[in-house]
Amino acid sequence: MSEILDASLSVPDVEVAAAAAWTIAAGMREVSVADGAHPGESAVIDEFERGLPPGRPVVDLQSLTTPELRAAFVQSIVLVAYADGSVSEVERELVRRYAFQLGFDEESLARVWCDVAVDLLSTFNGVRVYRDAIAAIGESMGLDPKSIDQALDA
Repeated sequence: MSEILDASLSVPDVEVAAAAAWTIAAGMREVSVADGAHPGESAVIDEFERGLPPGRPVVDLQSLTTPELRAAFVQSIVLVAYADGSVSEVERELVRRYAFQLGFDEESLARVWCDVAVDLLSTFNGVRVYRDAIAAIGESMGLDPKSIDQALDA
């Protein structure tokens, strides 16, 4: 899986069939409710689902037919896990289970967690006044100082 994850968090534009899109949405929903529903997580999923063609919200990993779709699925469920500000052990285990079913190893999965966290933290790129507070958020997301600097100084 590392060839997909080495470039950047952004998954290349790929054709996403309705079944794959609904698999991603259903996986996001499952992570969202794993430790109780949170408005931030629901908002992310609602926005995603608004753009989907008609379909059924079921997790069908067989619909993720390319490495790019599998990466998009795992990145999406990690994003939802972060959406409420903290990642529970239940969410982390659910992500881990799906990632392993899709062929990710520990290193690739760790890279996804890091890439998504860096992407989220990069929203604060260039902020200097509250940099220490923002860096603390990055640390709470499991980022090392180098990754935090990457997100904030890019």
